[in-house]
Amino acid sequence: MPQRIAIVTTSFPRDEGDPSGHFVRANACELQRQGNEVVVVAPPAGGAFGWPGVAARVQERPLRALEAAAWIVRTRTALARMKVDRVIAHWAVPCAWPLGVAASAELDVVSHGGDVRLLVAAPAIVRHHVVRAIAAHARAWRFVSATLRDELLASLDASTRRRVERIAVIEAPPLHLPDVAEAVARLRGELAGKRVAVSVGRLVPGKRVGRAIEHFGSRADLDVLYVIGDGPERGRLERRVKREGGDVRFLGTVSRRDALAWIGAADLLIHASEAEGLSTVLREAEALGTPVAVIGA
Repeated sequence: MPQRIAIVTTSFPRDEGDPSGHFVRANACELQRQGNEVVVVAPPAGGAFGWPGVAARVQERPLRALEAAAWIVRTRTALARMKVDRVIAHWAVPCAWPLGVAASAELDVVSHGGDVRLLVAAPAIVRHHVVRAIAAHARAWRFVSATLRDELLASLDASTRRRVERIAVIEAPPLHLPDVAEAVARLRGELAGKRVAVSVGRLVPGKRVGRAIEHFGSRADLDVLYVIGDGPERGRLERRVKREGGDVRFLGTVSRRDALAWIGAADLLIHASEAEGLSTVLREAEALGTPVAVIGA
């Protein structure tokens, strides 16, 4: 039976060119195709949440932290009054707690990675309070990988761990790819004669793009590395490339379609992220038939 569902998220694409939260939009589209009415509850553009991540955005403008707190307070009140059958919270913090637990509807939680790492890093008393509150309200807590679930479980006491285990589900989020075949063919024509690698993601410390650049420099079979994405690490990385040499080109933030076209046209995707729940870019490369080099610690 169709339901009225509220998706609560801090990351949702504002338009086709926005690279953030496309997996949340894929979830919304899937639910709509099933006949449900979907209401997306997300913060306004320009605040603390969005590309290239809340930490980088607050560091850039500290007052954004106050804007984020105000949005959380308003949204918690709105959810408590909202007439919906189910709430799906993408990210345990802050979307499940303190927001989703305020609703009277069924609660599903989806953890993608950063939220679990935030909980694990929190003081034990805070972590257990938040996790117990979520487990008490949630019908299901979906983790995009077993590794992510186990990382959280290992940080909990026995009682809290059992509560989470009862509702834990491992489920990869839907992956919807637009047709970029023409764009891929065009790029391949422009790049003809060059062996091309790409690195795709936010330029923040956890993505370890410097390691991707190092790996590219060690490969005699590659001619050029295109770095797709932006963030606070860009200036440091550009200075490093200028100092050390190598044909590394920074493209900045591009639309998701353009990022997919670059992935599809490349000979290799270099992925060096420190930790991922389930890397979307690796799934995209696999779908597009692009080989991947995953760089460990």
